[in-house]
Amino acid sequence: MAAEEGVASAASAGGSWGTAAMGRVLPMLLVPVPAEAMGQLGSRAQLRTQPEALGSLTAAGSLQVLSLTPGSRGGGRCCLEGPFWHFLWEDSRNSSTPTEKPKLLALGENYELLIYEFNLKDGRCDATILYSCSREALQKLIDDQDISISLLSLRILSFHNNTSLLFINKCVILHIIFPERDAAIRVLNCFTLPLPAQAVDMIIDTQLCRGILFVLSSLGWIYIFDVVDGTYVAHVDLALHKEDMCNEQQQEPAKISSFTSLKVSQDLDVAVIVSSSNSAVALNLNLYFRQHPGHLLCERILEDLPIQGPKGVDEDDPVNSAYNMKLAKFSFQIDRSWKAQLSSLNETIKNSKLEVSCCAPWFQDILHLESPESGNHSTSVQSWAFIPQDIMHGQYNVLQKDHAKTSDPGRSWKIMHISEQEEPIELKCVSVTGFTALFTWEVERMGYTITLWDLETQGMQCFSLGTKCIPVDSSGDQQLCFVLTENGLSLILFGLTQEEFLNRLMIHGSASTVDTLCHLNGWGRCSIPIHALEAGIENRQLDTVNFFLKSKENLFNPSSKSSVSDQFDHLSSHLYLRNVEELIPALDLLCSAIRESYSEPQSKHFSEQLLNLTLSFLNNQIKELFIHTEELDEHLQKGVNILTSYINELRTFMIKFPWKLTDAIDEYDVHENVPKVKESNIWKKLSFEEVIASAILNNKIPEAQTFFRIDSHSAQKLEELIGIGLNLVFDNLKKNNIKEASELLKNMGFDVKGQLLKICFYTTNKNIRDFLVEILKEKNYFSEKEKRTIDFVHQVEKLYLGHFQENMQIQSFPRYWIKEQDFFKHKSVLDSFLKYDCKDEFNKQDHRIVLNWALWWDQLTQESILLPRISPEEYKSYSPEALWRYLTARHDWLNIILWIGEFQTQHSYASLQQNKWPLLTVDVINQNTSCNNYMRNEILDKLARNGVFLASELEDFECFLLRLSRIGGVIQDTLPVQNYKTKEGWDFHSQFILYCLEHSLQHLLYVYLDCYKLSPENCPFLEKKELHEAHPWFEFLVQCRQVASNLTDPKLIFQASLANAQILIPTNQASVSSMLLEGHTLLALATTMYSPGGVSQVVQNEENENCLKKVDPQLLKMALTPYPKLKTALFPQCTPPSVLPSDITIYHLIQSLSPFDPSRLFGWQSANTLAIGDAWSHLPHFSSPDLVNKYAIVERLNFAYYLHNGRPSFAFGTFLVQELIKSKTPKQLIQQVGNEAYVIGLSSFHIPSIGAACVCFLELLGLDSLKLRVDMKVANIILSYKCRNEDAQYSFIRESVAEKLSKLADGEKTTTEELLVLLEEGTWNSIQQQEIKRLSSESSSQWALVVQFCRLHNMKLSISYLRECAKANDWLQFIIHSQLHNYHPAEVKSLIQYFSPVIQDHLRLAFENLPSVPTSKMDSDQVCNKCPQELQGSKQEMTDLFEILLQCSEEPDSWHWLLVEAVKQQAPILSVLASCLQVRIMRSLKIPRYYW
Repeated sequence: MAAEEGVASAASAGGSWGTAAMGRVLPMLLVPVPAEAMGQLGSRAQLRTQPEALGSLTAAGSLQVLSLTPGSRGGGRCCLEGPFWHFLWEDSRNSSTPTEKPKLLALGENYELLIYEFNLKDGRCDATILYSCSREALQKLIDDQDISISLLSLRILSFHNNTSLLFINKCVILHIIFPERDAAIRVLNCFTLPLPAQAVDMIIDTQLCRGILFVLSSLGWIYIFDVVDGTYVAHVDLALHKEDMCNEQQQEPAKISSFTSLKVSQDLDVAVIVSSSNSAVALNLNLYFRQHPGHLLCERILEDLPIQGPKGVDEDDPVNSAYNMKLAKFSFQIDRSWKAQLSSLNETIKNSKLEVSCCAPWFQDILHLESPESGNHSTSVQSWAFIPQDIMHGQYNVLQKDHAKTSDPGRSWKIMHISEQEEPIELKCVSVTGFTALFTWEVERMGYTITLWDLETQGMQCFSLGTKCIPVDSSGDQQLCFVLTENGLSLILFGLTQEEFLNRLMIHGSASTVDTLCHLNGWGRCSIPIHALEAGIENRQLDTVNFFLKSKENLFNPSSKSSVSDQFDHLSSHLYLRNVEELIPALDLLCSAIRESYSEPQSKHFSEQLLNLTLSFLNNQIKELFIHTEELDEHLQKGVNILTSYINELRTFMIKFPWKLTDAIDEYDVHENVPKVKESNIWKKLSFEEVIASAILNNKIPEAQTFFRIDSHSAQKLEELIGIGLNLVFDNLKKNNIKEASELLKNMGFDVKGQLLKICFYTTNKNIRDFLVEILKEKNYFSEKEKRTIDFVHQVEKLYLGHFQENMQIQSFPRYWIKEQDFFKHKSVLDSFLKYDCKDEFNKQDHRIVLNWALWWDQLTQESILLPRISPEEYKSYSPEALWRYLTARHDWLNIILWIGEFQTQHSYASLQQNKWPLLTVDVINQNTSCNNYMRNEILDKLARNGVFLASELEDFECFLLRLSRIGGVIQDTLPVQNYKTKEGWDFHSQFILYCLEHSLQHLLYVYLDCYKLSPENCPFLEKKELHEAHPWFEFLVQCRQVASNLTDPKLIFQASLANAQILIPTNQASVSSMLLEGHTLLALATTMYSPGGVSQVVQNEENENCLKKVDPQLLKMALTPYPKLKTALFPQCTPPSVLPSDITIYHLIQSLSPFDPSRLFGWQSANTLAIGDAWSHLPHFSSPDLVNKYAIVERLNFAYYLHNGRPSFAFGTFLVQELIKSKTPKQLIQQVGNEAYVIGLSSFHIPSIGAACVCFLELLGLDSLKLRVDMKVANIILSYKCRNEDAQYSFIRESVAEKLSKLADGEKTTTEELLVLLEEGTWNSIQQQEIKRLSSESSSQWALVVQFCRLHNMKLSISYLRECAKANDWLQFIIHSQLHNYHPAEVKSLIQYFSPVIQDHLRLAFENLPSVPTSKMDSDQVCNKCPQELQGSKQEMTDLFEILLQCSEEPDSWHWLLVEAVKQQAPILSVLASCLQVRIMRSLKIPRYYW
């Protein structure tokens, strides 16, 4: 039963089953059993291993024994009549004398014990009675032990090495030994278990496990005893599970009836109790006894242990003392050295961090406990017996706390319920481990079902066996589920698939076992992992290698159910290549093993066998492929090449392989051994090309090589011969001889289809290309993409090349086609394109396009090539991306406008049918616009006027506002933003309001709200409280606009007053009380006047008032102390109840106040009873003409006022009306005002709004604002630099910079130089802060500001950056920066000394003829003002490239003049520009191409 042993090892190697594997069940047949033998067995059976046998009690009481040894395979069996009540196989796992004859202890009907021995050799099953013990003899043995009982019940607990433990009358343990011959039975031990009196008659089940007896009572208790001396070890109260489950689940637990059976795991950690209600309870004994330590009755005392030193060590040795101190209650360090103390501390720290799993188990005090692997009852002291008690106690506490914190896995009780719909007849626990429990349960009309219960996840996995299956019990530590099915003995594995199981069995077992199992169960050979092959090679297991190679045949060979040809038809070549590539690591491993073992004499035989297996496998694969495949495509050829390379490598290890001598030479000086060729006489009359053609066509390439070898011709090499053959193929194609060309390719070993396609796509010969296109189209060799490419090339040639004859350029093309792997041969084609004869026109040659070039062009590229040659009527059939890119790249504004106009009407399907342009989208515009920025903005402006915006602009609100500013701004009659929505769901009004709030644009927001009449009713965004809290002025603005909309509602005035108070009191919430507390008494009273109810309700102090207007009367009285009359009016003194106080109005209160005279001032109010007749009848205001004439102080606001307030348009309008119109010298006035604006901008350089207003004002005046912008930028850089590097306050630094700027405006040269030094330092600091490379194009761009500053203030250009470039030997940046900013040659040459000597020499040579350039604005103006005669006179001195190009544009024959300058200046680039200029002139004149 080797297969069964391998299966067990592979199953155990899988470890414990996790939750992820619970859904996988694998049934597997191990031993076939005849149906006749199956029919004679009972309902359950017991399995005995080594040798294998099966025992089963029938319903009649007979004992059926079935041999499962390899010789019998179910054929050998015997029947013991009995009747028997119980039997047990002998446990001989650790027996010192293994036997091939298994023994069995059976209990007869009259309590007779019989030992049977079975002979299982040669397929037999013969039973022999070795010993029998009658009831009377057993009774006498009990009586001899002074135990007076009558034999009423008997159960066999164990049978091992002719000894047996018997459980008699449910209370007595009898340990007996059977003699091997005719001697009498001896009693080893006999004692009565100390069971409670009421529990003896209630025992329902027992189990002996590792020398501990577990007794289950129907009273709900489990009693635990030591079978060696009968010690009462512990007990378990099963009723506690109800209480614990109720506490954990916070609900009533499910009711469980009385218990029927018990099963304990081999590690004594878990006990499973089955109830009569078909449910099971799993109990974690370790957790139980830690929660109920009082139920553990056996306690070990360390002082009672015998102190014995280690063997071979003197008792006075410190090692002996250290060993004995481990058994003491308290530790004592013998070695008091520092090293010993540190080691002790280290051990203490390690012990304090022990994991919970390191705690000792509950049975630690049972010193003679059996190990799980042993089958005897010998005593042995475990390692945990020497753990000190204080450490033990600490570990118990830690474990108890940890399990109290854990979730479900930490519970001691777990319950499993079977579905009530399928009520089982019998539920039995087969085996238990620390993680799972295995059950069998029988359902009426359905048979047995196997259930695996995961104790950690509480998950169950069931597997139905059917009605004709018998569960098989097996002894051992492994949780194996054996079942007798209709076919024989089977094993049920949970958590494994077939492939996983076989892979593990291959590693832990053998390949023969795997092969046997696959054959027995009808499985196909699975894919074996490479590490299994590696293990097989390492262990010299050729059966594993053979099985691995056979398993890989399934990847290539067809199955037996289908024909070979069908299989290869359905097996794609790509899949074949992938399978071969997956086999490469295994083949490398095999070749490496053969190579290594071949060099070892002792491994020679293994190497030869391994070589034979590997070569046979490789040859078979190639053979099968070539038998059923006529032609190899690219993928099949690659696969064959891989296999062939391994064959070539392995052939060198064959015994009869002709090894090459080390002193052999490749060249042959003599030809005696060269065989003669039959065709040599004929071939001598032919040319070598004809010989090669004849040899290839007649499949005589080796003969041709021999022929050329005799003649010492280079074609004797196969590579040279194949190259000539390919040229012959090309010549045949030129003659349209496709048949001979195909035959040549086929006989040379090429794929005819692939090579013809390659020639077609890579040739530059149009005749051959078109001929092959026709041939290959007939055979349908082209893919759809290739067909489209061919049509495209034909269309391009038709549009671009016209009606040129094909034979004009045949000679200019090479005789070979462009090979795919050799891209250097494209050079010849490019050379043919670049040939240019000045006598011929430019495009006279007939150029062709290689198909492979067009194959790599995408659709967009192809359309871009065709668009310049088509008419506008055909635009609609092209993609909008290509067409838009084409039109914008050529700045075709007219067509762009037409397309955009049609784009605005593309809303219906009918309009799409009538359109002349393809469908245009915003994404197409955004991603394919290729024009300059000016036209791009014009296009986007036109789209924006119709409400179409780019997604990038919609996402960036500032860019969106910039776009709106170009089409009329945000305040216009019809704002094209109806569909605008932000990511937060806000409309444009809400987003713009938020933008104004974030940038403090109060005036703009007021105008915006007034323009669009926005209010909380039509714009809920105005009512957002978080905005009111962050910006109090915004709330005041909204409330004031509310008052203006409804002047009759006093509540609105009240809310506006509160908003105003919030600005005054930003720290607290605005209310009447907060106004009084902050000292704003009159504001509080004025606010109260407009509150509902007025002042009277405030004085009455009603409790239900709003907290915003509610005022404490005492607080109001204190606040009114400075106003006694007002206080008296609001809070009159107490008067008799019958006397009513006189009414005092506010006019009486202010009557005595100067300068208010209520008799003259408030005549327009009806409540003023003190008014006289000549008083004002209407409310006076500041615009009243009388008041203005008498009291107004008129002040004229000039443009400077508006500039200081950031309002350039008002400043410009004021300047026009007040000053410019009246001025007689407007130019001088404008210049003067511009200087004033320049000074204002510099003085407020830190305020962006004032600076921007000054810049805008200068532009409106028509003056250049560059100087102001540069100086403000310089000032801000200096300010930032000084703030970062100085400890002074910001205001002080800002004032000092402003003072320097004022002197700069006056033109002080010293101040300008100081600012330049600060600017250079600030620029270096800014580059460092931005982490930009010190010398780079980015840093050079930042130094442009410094150069501009110097030029604007007529200073010598800064050389700080150039000096750094020179010191760093960065000549490129040095030249670029100096040339870009027009440095004076003298300044540049003076800096050359900082370079290294080599670079100095190069630069001096380069700067020898460097012309002088204008260094200032004055010089530039002088150059520009020169007359043409002076310029013509100085033309000889012109060597600057840009000056030559500028002068070229003024010449009548510009391209010819440019060629002359190219020769004169020795500058080839000028000749290239001249040719481009010539082409442009000819195109502008629309001269036909064949003339130029």
